Amino acid sequence: MKAKETEDQLTLFFKQDPQYLKKYVKAHPDNKMAWYLLGRDYEAQGKQGKALYCYAQAGEIYEAYENQKVTLPPEELEPIQSWVEGKRRRRLPRYARAVAMLLLLIAGLLFSSASRPDAVEEAEAPPLPQGVTSAQVQATKVYYLAERKSPEKVSTALQEMLLKERVASFAILARGIPLGETSWIGWLKKPELLLTVEAKQDASQQQIVYHDAASCNCLPSDPAPAAGIVSAWMTKQEQELVLRSAVAASIRLKGQAPEQSAQLTAAYPNNSLPGLTPYMQELYEKEKAAMGTELAAWVQQTPQPPQQVSQATPGSPGPGPGAAGLTKPLNEPLRIIVDKTAHRLAVVSGSIVVRSYPVGLGGPRTPEGTFAITEKVRNPNGKSNGDFGSRGMTLSDTQYAIHGTNQPSSVGKDQSAGCVRMLKEDVEELFDMVPLGTPVTIGKGMLPSDVVRSGKPFQLPVASDETNPGKVYHWLN
Repeated sequence: MKAKETEDQLTLFFKQDPQYLKKYVKAHPDNKMAWYLLGRDYEAQGKQGKALYCYAQAGEIYEAYENQKVTLPPEELEPIQSWVEGKRRRRLPRYARAVAMLLLLIAGLLFSSASRPDAVEEAEAPPLPQGVTSAQVQATKVYYLAERKSPEKVSTALQEMLLKERVASFAILARGIPLGETSWIGWLKKPELLLTVEAKQDASQQQIVYHDAASCNCLPSDPAPAAGIVSAWMTKQEQELVLRSAVAASIRLKGQAPEQSAQLTAAYPNNSLPGLTPYMQELYEKEKAAMGTELAAWVQQTPQPPQQVSQATPGSPGPGPGAAGLTKPLNEPLRIIVDKTAHRLAVVSGSIVVRSYPVGLGGPRTPEGTFAITEKVRNPNGKSNGDFGSRGMTLSDTQYAIHGTNQPSSVGKDQSAGCVRMLKEDVEELFDMVPLGTPVTIGKGMLPSDVVRSGKPFQLPVASDETNPGKVYHWLN
């Protein structure tokens, strides 16, 4: 009861004076509730490093409220550390000061090589095969055979692949691995390499190197060099896909591509993406004109997702799997499919399932139809551990949303009032991947039951304020 009274008092004073909590922890560095509330304020501002430092100071208060432990990452926290050190020099006994300094030293040693939590490192590409450059990898074209392989089908796919575009670096044909017995292809499943074509100045000198005996009725070559190229290529493709999806969504919503990358990372309510990685920024500046023209043509040929809910044919996911022959993976902007039967939410590009997460639904209370993401908000209602979790995405300006939950046991069940509930790590990855305007289809029997997650979740740096403290959300949780 005393902790609750302290929280209410501090919250009241903070509303009257936003600097109050900082002043308070300077004067009362041992007050764990104050540290916890200051951490929540920093988290709402997107300053994750400072928030985690405050949560570490809050100790058992944080653990009690958040039901989890916190570990201290590296962060440039000189201002806060100076408050703590200055006060504790005067207040703590000598032995306690020694223990505190030892703990700080250990934390520094443990995390000195890690990055700041609000600065996202790009995924490290595996070592390139000898003689292959990063520029060659970036120019590599990979195609998937979207059906069972045979020498005849591989030969047809090869001809089609070479007719589509001139080989400027490497052209690789691979068999995309399906999810279960479905025609959906799993992006995170390493493709089966079939053949490689390496660019030559004289196209007549290009040789086809086969890596699979069943595709050529021949003695195959070592697939290791091609596998190294594909692995390095895959590390960049997700970032490119997210960027292209954001540009396409901007064209759908505003009729034109953004003139500057900053328009993609604006503050709420125009926060299409939290930020861009250095690779995404470089790619946008280099290819924005061509990208805008290409995606504008794609948008004109694609049915537009309505801003208001429309009824979709049950079980119909729209364009997607089923097309036999050649597939260029991650070549279509992202969309979301929610399967009420399987309790799955998938992020897809064409026939490729990029991610697939378990979700909690509301049975008949969750509507079926076509929607669009019309709002993205970080920490709905000002907190990350409330009914709606740390992220929320409104569907077509309705009371339905895709959001986190403080009832993780409900995921996989029909216990919501109609919204789509997700686990914390999953909704935070989804929030970073899909831009405003992303189409969302909800129906039955559209997805396999596989859960598709990455060992290192996709994450973007935070470039702007994505919170909305002026609104109280009343989604149908």
